[in-house]
Amino acid sequence: MKTIVAIRTNRWTSEEERLLASLQASDVAVVFHNRPEGVAPPVRVVDVNDEICAGMGLGLPQDWGWRCGDYFYYALRAACPEYDHYWLVEPDVFFAGDASGFFAAFEGDDRDVLAIDPKPFEDRSHPFLTSLQHLEPYRAIFALTRFSGRALDRLLPLRRENGQRAGIKRRFANDEFFAFSNAWADETLSVGNLVETVPDWFEGGYFDTDPDLLIDALRDDPATQGKVFHPVKSKEHWVGSVAKRLANKTGFLGKMGPSLAKLSDAEIEVLADQARANLLAAIKTARNAGGASERK
Repeated sequence: MKTIVAIRTNRWTSEEERLLASLQASDVAVVFHNRPEGVAPPVRVVDVNDEICAGMGLGLPQDWGWRCGDYFYYALRAACPEYDHYWLVEPDVFFAGDASGFFAAFEGDDRDVLAIDPKPFEDRSHPFLTSLQHLEPYRAIFALTRFSGRALDRLLPLRRENGQRAGIKRRFANDEFFAFSNAWADETLSVGNLVETVPDWFEGGYFDTDPDLLIDALRDDPATQGKVFHPVKSKEHWVGSVAKRLANKTGFLGKMGPSLAKLSDAEIEVLADQARANLLAAIKTARNAGGASERK
C-alpha cells in the first residue's frame, strides 16, 4: 500500500518548514495554492490555482483556496496517481514528538476515508449545505485527513456536478460537508475515525478549529509528547492571528457612525488610546492568570 503525506499551504514560512521537518520520515509533497515565483520547497511540489482547478472542471468560488480543501486532494491525485492513499496536513497541525509513529499506525489500514471523529451535523440550514440537501450531512475537521485514491476518483465527478448547481456561489459547499457527506452516502467507501486507531495521540492533546495555541506552550512540556495539536502557531504568527481576531471584534462600530462623525481626528486618537490601554490590561490579566494556573 503506497502512501504520500502532503502539506496544504498558500505560503512558505517557518510554519511550513516546521511541519515538513516533522514529516521527513514519510514520502512528502507540498500542494501549493498560488505559489509565488521563486518559492521552491525542498520536496516535490504540486501546484494548484484557478487555471488548474478550472481544467479539472471544478467550480471556483472566490475563496475556494480556503473553503475547498478537497481541491488540493484532486490536484495531488492527478499529479501523483501512483499512490493508494493520500494524507493532507495543514501547517498549523503540530505533532509533539516523532510523527513517524503516528503515520506508521495506519500503514496496514486500507479504509478509504480517515478523519478525526467524522460525525453527523444537525443544522441543515447551514449555508454550506445548500447544495447537499439530498445527503445526510457529515463533517470532520479537514486539517488532518487521509483519502484513498479510489475515494478521490469517486468524489471528483460529484464535486464537478456540485459546482455547476445554480444559485450557490455564496453558499458553495465547503470541503468538510462535501467530502464527508458524500463519502458517508457511498456504500462502496469505508469511513473511519483516526482517534480510534491512535487514541494516545489525541488523549491529552487538542484538535479543534479554535482557539490558536502557541507552540512555545507545547514544545517543551513533557506532558504533550506523543500528542497531536491543532491549531498551533509560532509566536510570530500566533501574535498576528490574535491581533487580527481582536481587531475583528469591532462590528458594533458600524452602528455608531452618527456619534463617531461628531469626533475630530484627535478625539478618535484619544478613543483608540483608551481602548488600547483597556485591551492591554485585559491581555496582561489573562497572561497572569495563565501563569498562576501553570504554577499550581
